[in-house]
Amino acid sequence: MDSPLVHILAINWNGLEHLEDCFSTLLQSPYPNAKYILVDNASDDDSVAYVAAHFGNDDRVEILQCPGNLGWSGGNNYAMERSLAAGADYIFLINNDTATAPDALETMVTMLEADETLGAVAPKMVLFDYPEIINSVGLTGSIIGGAWDIGVGRLDAPQWNEIKEVIGVCGGAWMIRASVLHKTGLLPEEFDIYLDDYDLSLRVWDAGYRIQTCPEAVVRHKFSASMGEGKRARYKYYLNTRNRYRVMLRNYPVRTWFKAGIYSAIGEVRALGRAIIEGEFWRVGAHLKVYGSTCAYFIKAMRARREHKKRGLSIGTFWHFIDHKTLFCPGLIMPEDGWYPEQSMAGKPYRAFAKHAYLDVESGTHTLHYATPYPNLGPVFIKITQDDTVLETLEYTEAGS
Repeated sequence: MDSPLVHILAINWNGLEHLEDCFSTLLQSPYPNAKYILVDNASDDDSVAYVAAHFGNDDRVEILQCPGNLGWSGGNNYAMERSLAAGADYIFLINNDTATAPDALETMVTMLEADETLGAVAPKMVLFDYPEIINSVGLTGSIIGGAWDIGVGRLDAPQWNEIKEVIGVCGGAWMIRASVLHKTGLLPEEFDIYLDDYDLSLRVWDAGYRIQTCPEAVVRHKFSASMGEGKRARYKYYLNTRNRYRVMLRNYPVRTWFKAGIYSAIGEVRALGRAIIEGEFWRVGAHLKVYGSTCAYFIKAMRARREHKKRGLSIGTFWHFIDHKTLFCPGLIMPEDGWYPEQSMAGKPYRAFAKHAYLDVESGTHTLHYATPYPNLGPVFIKITQDDTVLETLEYTEAGS
């Protein structure tokens, strides 16, 4: 029996520096029936020429050049339409700044093939340079339309290896059944970017399918928690705020609108109050702009809802996943050199660390107090080096100093 056809769509815009890692790791997959497609959004940095020169001799590799910079959603939609027309059974959307484990494709396909109720799966995404740190194992969603990555910034402990249903997937890497897209439609291009993956995820549930994690499929991602600076940060903030309301208008059952509206009002008071206290009045302006944009979008949202019903979607199937307690992303705490920010416990400062942590200290006598919440993971090793020379390696199996 032939293996299902998988189209891997690597979206790219001026990402030349990422393409070696992206395609060299993808092509290590032994999966026998796959097309690896560079989806290029009118790059001007020789991305297309690089892939053609370095990977073009592999007949599994294709290059799809978009007619212009269509954005993340537009570029992916342009490619997905062609993949559907070409008879792909599964589509794997992946960002260019990733490295994929060799067995990831086959692992995801096997999971989807084993259960026809699965519409999409979320691989375990970890940080590119710190693969012991989680980037995403699916999405969680709040009642005010927001969504964020599950597990982001946490140590990759056994708890993240449990297969679970999730409300959505991170658009940086996910596999979806092609037949599901025929029912749900594609990504909402009017979102520009942010929460468009979440919007499509909600429609996967409403189409009668499930989404679950596939933790044995691992993708390393060059994730950045930074909002950027200046106009970029302000535009990102505006888009995230605007698209939360679009998610609600397009996907929430009408019966939930009043409750979601109350929570949204509470969220707005908190957000605006914080902006005023912190003197960031541009955020106040962003919210005012969102109110106008949301009103202008209402008719288009109603058209989208009618289209969803014509496609046979049952609006609100996902509702049992919605978080009513946490309105906004609780904040991303990422390690630096393996160390998390200092905290206090029993009146004493401490710093949690990832699987590997590095600390520069001056020569002399130092005392290190340590403890491990995961003793079953094995001993703690402390390597002392000077000028790249290992002076001593200490091993501890219990808390001490």
